[in-house]
Amino acid sequence: MKNISVPVLALLISISLFVQPVAVCLAQYEDSDIERAMKGHHLYNLFGKDLGRIEGVQFDADGQPAFIVVHVLDKLVLVPFSALVPSSGINRFVVSLPQHRVRSDPGYSRNAFPYR
Repeated sequence: MKNISVPVLALLISISLFVQPVAVCLAQYEDSDIERAMKGHHLYNLFGKDLGRIEGVQFDADGQPAFIVVHVLDKLVLVPFSALVPSSGINRFVVSLPQHRVRSDPGYSRNAFPYR
């Protein structure tokens, strides 16, 4: 086993205390509460770029969150829920997708959105 210096060990412990996996953060919510907890907040990528406002969450047949519905450039875009990554901020939702990937998605107009 390799020796880890005290500063590195302290850093790893502090990171583990402040950054929780998304599943753990959202496990306290029931299915309907997940959408309520996320709706209205902004979605960011790993570089801190604002991707858009979260409009809702789409669930699969088993009741598990499948997609995040994001309002981007006057359209609604579906972002895979599995793209969420841990975030250190409360009510700060981050995905591992580049901004151009989300913005270039053809999306849906509000009136034509098929998943409501």
